Amino acid sequence: MAEQFSAGSEPIVTVLFFFSVFLLLGLLFKLFVAQYAIEFSAFTKAAVAALILGKIIPLLDWAESGHRFETHRRAVVIAGKTLVYGVVVIVIGMGERIYEASRRVGSFRGGIGLVIANANANRFLGLVLLITLVVGAYLTLQEINRAMGEGELFRILFERPAERKACSGHAAELSQRET
Repeated sequence: MAEQFSAGSEPIVTVLFFFSVFLLLGLLFKLFVAQYAIEFSAFTKAAVAALILGKIIPLLDWAESGHRFETHRRAVVIAGKTLVYGVVVIVIGMGERIYEASRRVGSFRGGIGLVIANANANRFLGLVLLITLVVGAYLTLQEINRAMGEGELFRILFERPAERKACSGHAAELSQRET
């Protein structure tokens, strides 16, 4: 079963990770603002965010595939990638707001003016920080998976201990045969 979900960059696994995290965050937000009767659809927001990040992360992984990170500490790789993804989230977030405002107003210049007039920097930066932290957690898990061997993290987290022992016993048996 671990072979089915072994690659951390597979789009389905990535989307499921972000969907579950954003759904939990959305539900927490709903609980925090319940007393103020604020309408908020956690499921829809989580699905949209997961689909967007589920497409962006593999695309950026592909764009960075020509770079060699073996000489860098894993913490530096994670921090660097998280910073790049955070900047991408800011650019895409601003682009989305400008696009929507431009459609409402009818001109690009008017859209920029509307975004500036209605800007809430604290809310936007808080959202960027939250998304960046979630992406950083994902990238950390991805690097741990790479360090342990593809699929090993999944096996440790989701297989029953008896199944893991059988797999590790089989792997030890194979390595003894090779020597």
